[in-house]
Amino acid sequence: MNAAQYLDALAVELDAAGWSTRPRYERIPVLLHVFSPDLPQIGESVHVKAGVGGVPWFVSSTGDPLRPCHDRAGTAKEIAARLAPFLHAPHIVRLTQRRRLARCRMTRFLRVLAILPLVRFPSLGKGGQRWGS
Repeated sequence: MNAAQYLDALAVELDAAGWSTRPRYERIPVLLHVFSPDLPQIGESVHVKAGVGGVPWFVSSTGDPLRPCHDRAGTAKEIAARLAPFLHAPHIVRLTQRRRLARCRMTRFLRVLAILPLVRFPSLGKGGQRWGS
């Protein structure tokens, strides 16, 4: 088997586990990009490299050997463990966007308050009524 075939087999295993994959076979070395469908911006790129004794290993984008290529289920679990902390990121991003929006509203409100003393209002009539009798 060549590297692309090993990565295809790993992609099937990862797809069954609920992860999305994108083969990047136009590059050298050939890569398999693994990511969560909810957060496609963050993922792990896996390639195949010969290990000790010529046994092919899956290797992460950081250069860490994951598992031998014959252990696809173990590799899928290892990748899932690496990406699991990022699964909560969409909720964090949503919260920070809400906070930013709240800050923007507060900033606009404070700017209006700062401008109010500069705005001239028509003088009020006797007794504080503008249209009074």
